Amino acid sequence: MAILGEESKVLQGIREIVTYKLLNDSSVDETTSTAVDVLDSEAITLLVESSAGVSGGVVTLEAARTADFAGTWASLGTVTTDAATAVFLLTIDTGDAAGVPVPFVRARVSTVMTGGTVDAYLIKRR
Repeated sequence: MAILGEESKVLQGIREIVTYKLLNDSSVDETTSTAVDVLDSEAITLLVESSAGVSGGVVTLEAARTADFAGTWASLGTVTTDAATAVFLLTIDTGDAAGVPVPFVRARVSTVMTGGTVDAYLIKRR
């Protein structure tokens, strides 16, 4: 799966915020996004938007040393979607135990979405 969209915005001339759309209308368990290089990031946020009807499901932010790693990726954290038409967030920065930088991250639907779908975005601050 390719990155579905990308935007960039410079804040106050010193920081850049880049947003990648990773999942679009996803609901199937074990759906994974394309990996994104986040080695230059100070912080990364997984933003998940649930559609109407969603009553449950989990999206996991995962990390690996290479973008094409074929084994089990490390979990940096999860977002549980337990409400319809809502936004859910998971942020990891250099002060967290999981920490950044890690070379590559991806989003994975780790528990099937019940009753609807989700879109997932990765927001990185550098």
